[in-house]
Amino acid sequence: MTRRKPYKRHAMIRIITIFLLFVLSGCAIFMPRLKIEDVIAEKEAIDKMDNPAMQYQMLNDIHDKKVIINDIVVKKVVESSRVDYSFCVLADIKVNDKDIECHIYSHSINTISKLEKSKTVIDVSGTFERFFSTLDEYYTKIEIIDASIKIKSNETN
Repeated sequence: MTRRKPYKRHAMIRIITIFLLFVLSGCAIFMPRLKIEDVIAEKEAIDKMDNPAMQYQMLNDIHDKKVIINDIVVKKVVESSRVDYSFCVLADIKVNDKDIECHIYSHSINTISKLEKSKTVIDVSGTFERFFSTLDEYYTKIEIIDASIKIKSNETN
């Protein structure tokens, strides 16, 4: 009986490790994506429901899905109220004549440091966390976490 050579065993472990990393990283790639208009349409449907259990279920259906927002102007960058993020990017958008304030959280401090108030136009892709409201003029506010922020330009037209 011959013994396997150690390098073959190590090669097999490397192949299995690479395969597992590929499969696990693929989970984020294939996460369902929603445009911000779809998220707000869900919010409107949730608000119309009388049954709180159904509201909860509908909210759960969009929780943890990727949200895409394109061509938004940075309103300002503030310190984060969330423990796991240092900063929050605020942006206002209008969807179906409703004012929405977006609270965008990203770990990319390098990108956030380049954002200019009322000048920088960005694209955002991140995970929907929640809706919340305060006593102000906004229809709703949304939190987007684990965001990828792409700077399109540093001047508005």
